Amino acid sequence: TATLAAGTGTEVRFRFRALPGDSATFRLSARSGADADGVQLRIPIRPDHHPRSHTIAGAVHDTATAEFRLPADIDPVRSRLRLSLGSSPLAIIRGIGQDMRVYPYLCTEQVVSTAAPLIALLRAVRLAPGSGMTLPGTARADVERAIGIIIRRQGADGGIGYWSADDWSTPWLSAYAAHLLLDARELGVPVDSNALVRVAEYLRATLRGERTVAGTPVAQWYETRAARLADQVASVDFLSRFGRPDVGAENELLRMAAQLAREDRIRLAEVLQRRGVTAAARSLIEPVWAEVRVEGRRAVLPVQAQHLYFASRVREEARLLTATMAIEPGHALLGPLVETLVAQGRAGQGWIWNTQDYAFAVTALAAFESRQRQAGARTVRVRAGNRVLASSSAAGASVADTGIALDGLLARERDGERALRLSVDVQGASNLPAYYYITVTEVPLQPPVRPDEAGIRVERWYERYDDARPVTSVAEGDLVRVKLRVTVAAQRHFVVLDDPLPAGLEAIDLSLRTAAALPGPAAESADMRETDGGTWGYGRWDSGWWSPWEHRELRDDRVVYAATVLWPGSYTASYVARATTPGEFIRPPAHAEEMYNPSVQGRSDGGVFTVTERPPR
Repeated sequence: TATLAAGTGTEVRFRFRALPGDSATFRLSARSGADADGVQLRIPIRPDHHPRSHTIAGAVHDTATAEFRLPADIDPVRSRLRLSLGSSPLAIIRGIGQDMRVYPYLCTEQVVSTAAPLIALLRAVRLAPGSGMTLPGTARADVERAIGIIIRRQGADGGIGYWSADDWSTPWLSAYAAHLLLDARELGVPVDSNALVRVAEYLRATLRGERTVAGTPVAQWYETRAARLADQVASVDFLSRFGRPDVGAENELLRMAAQLAREDRIRLAEVLQRRGVTAAARSLIEPVWAEVRVEGRRAVLPVQAQHLYFASRVREEARLLTATMAIEPGHALLGPLVETLVAQGRAGQGWIWNTQDYAFAVTALAAFESRQRQAGARTVRVRAGNRVLASSSAAGASVADTGIALDGLLARERDGERALRLSVDVQGASNLPAYYYITVTEVPLQPPVRPDEAGIRVERWYERYDDARPVTSVAEGDLVRVKLRVTVAAQRHFVVLDDPLPAGLEAIDLSLRTAAALPGPAAESADMRETDGGTWGYGRWDSGWWSPWEHRELRDDRVVYAATVLWPGSYTASYVARATTPGEFIRPPAHAEEMYNPSVQGRSDGGVFTVTERPPR
């Protein structure tokens, strides 16, 4: 409490300690005689670690089991189990929608992929208003925000940039974003028609050879003809759906079908079916049907080499499902393909589903659900031992529970790990499956302090700005240079380096006029090396230094760098921060991962960073 004389102000300092939770609330009030006012501020509490989740999903015909193997140091009270159950694939889509809304790196691909589940759910609610489906109140606003981001990233040539309107683009990426614009418009979300027309013009120009991807970070993928043809298939697909098909380009691609990757043959088959050329569509897809093996209840395609810069394990099966529904709606492979798309088990596996996997699974499952509205009322339950954790009995609806603590549910294994064993069962007279989507979000007992390396090594240290002396404690108002080094032994793609700030530090944007007097390259070339003889033709220039980190974001609580390609070697990044608030703060580890294969990752050490109060003047 402070008493102020008229016309004066004063600084008031108070100590506080952050407690685990979603947010901290600060309330300040003022009173003068009969007059009073106040303000309330709610500040999010960020995790002191990089959040990690595990998901197991699938279809159940009678009973199924799900087992999660979790670290020994997990905090069962703060860790959470989230369930989504139902008698239609909407249960899977609902669960994916919850996971995708929290993905932290929103390049254009991820903006599209995170909005896709929300659009699918909004469409389902509109088509079946009595289904019992509930959505987050922000769902439509989130979709509108995604559409606004995409349109703002449209470049002068009509293409959609990867990070901004001035960034690189490709026909595949632009078509991917433009399909979402069409989905949103069909849902009734306002979409600038001129933006769609400009994308169409950009894609037509690429079909005529007037646009190239030369000089972009992904140009190396276009060394194969199949990759170049994938752009053309993406272009004709959007133009066809937009109602302005390029029939000549479609026929030319059909003539070159033998040179197309299998996924693009499937996609072209759906394009041809869209304009009624069924015989040609069947000629493309029947050889693919012949390759499918049905193992148990799932459909399995022989693995082929990926030719696209956005990797995916399920995109091909998702395209096959939608194309099969369009060409032969009663095909026997529909059920096994759905089982393949809903079956997900990330716990203890090398491949974690990425945004491409989620988005294409959602798109295909939503199309299947809209055609197959025949699920009857069945009861789906999830149990841990004799304890029923959740139950859903509404026809076609999905029920989600987002707040189950793991306390009392975990068993300790001989190797020290913790295990969560769940059983899923379904009751009701129907031959159709029910669906479940189970996610565990783990929280460690203690803030992680040891480095961890799974394909990427991350190091981070702090230096005094004036003499480069390493520090973990500075005085209020001091400047600190934060340095990061990432080392990779093999070529890595779409790498994100995420450095959360101790809460007492604030990153300084050196591009601002108020900070222009501070020298400080964002990356220092003396610490960078290239070991495989490749050519560096992209990146960013900052204060006269070149860096492979082509994109950087200075946020309130972290600094994020992104590189499309890192060749074998070590790379550094550096930024300047100011100590703004005295106190003792958690120093979370810096984290790096491949965005489209998050199991390839690494983290630095962690600990504590202290800001001492400035001496009184």
